[in-house]
Amino acid sequence: MKKPHRRLLPLNQLRAFEAAARHASFTKAAEELGVTQGAVSRHIRALEERLGFPLFSRTAQGLQLSHGSHVFALALEDAYGRIARATDNLIATHTHSVLTVRGYTTFFIRWLIPRLPQFQRLHPEIEVRLVAASDPVDFDRDAVDVGIRYGRGQWRHWSCDLLFLDELSPICSPDYLAQRDASSPEALLRGSTLLHHNLRPSDWAEWCRCAHVAEEQRDNLYFEDLSIVYECARANLGIAIGQRSYVEDDLMSGRLIEPFGTVLRRDLGYHLVTPLERADAPKIQVFRAWLAEASRRPAGAPGGLAQEEASVSSV
Repeated sequence: MKKPHRRLLPLNQLRAFEAAARHASFTKAAEELGVTQGAVSRHIRALEERLGFPLFSRTAQGLQLSHGSHVFALALEDAYGRIARATDNLIATHTHSVLTVRGYTTFFIRWLIPRLPQFQRLHPEIEVRLVAASDPVDFDRDAVDVGIRYGRGQWRHWSCDLLFLDELSPICSPDYLAQRDASSPEALLRGSTLLHHNLRPSDWAEWCRCAHVAEEQRDNLYFEDLSIVYECARANLGIAIGQRSYVEDDLMSGRLIEPFGTVLRRDLGYHLVTPLERADAPKIQVFRAWLAEASRRPAGAPGGLAQEEASVSSV
């Protein structure tokens, strides 16, 4: 058991000194503490008697602190701040709270929702509410706590935690591949329908450049929803560009395969964001820590041919 603090001074005296030092005024300290100016003066006089030396110099310009007294006041201010934060954290762990997350539908369906049961088991006191939208989160407009943003993570005034970067690879069903000429990437793509997501129209072109595959006129289908693109690939309607973090279960189960050996990596990715002034809220800290751990878990070995990975930076 730890020994008690031998030099712990009376807390009411310390509180009076800290407030008076911060305001450089007994009157303002008294207003903050809800006591009389005389009470503040008596507390500080008693503290000075205990210490054996004065803490303030009274001048015509007002209260003046010595260097040592100033350092002492800053230490007390920091200590009271830590006590306040610890109190908030304690209350939060015993109080039901709601955390509202705004993000992309596919991110929720393919990545977050499969992981949420674990968060609920670990933190039953926090209720997570999901707000799905295709447009980016705007904290001035949206009544949410955190958001999911796609990009490079360079947003001013926001706390930003990277969850995963783009890892893009063509995907299709085993049956679709078996019915086509797969002697080369060019032959397979020439005889296939390419599935596109309207919000990411350059994915196929960038992958072709990365894999050194000539861009030719091919059959194409376009969709507004990325989840529909993946379902079409599973239903033998064509070959899609897959975000590996979104299709890891399909790849591990064999429902989808990667017919080629090149993975396009970009410096774009999905981030958890929140305004800097909210980042220390207990429920947000808990969610951030859990997501950081969830994003580090191995995705498992994907199906298909052996991977030869290529890295590029998006322009």
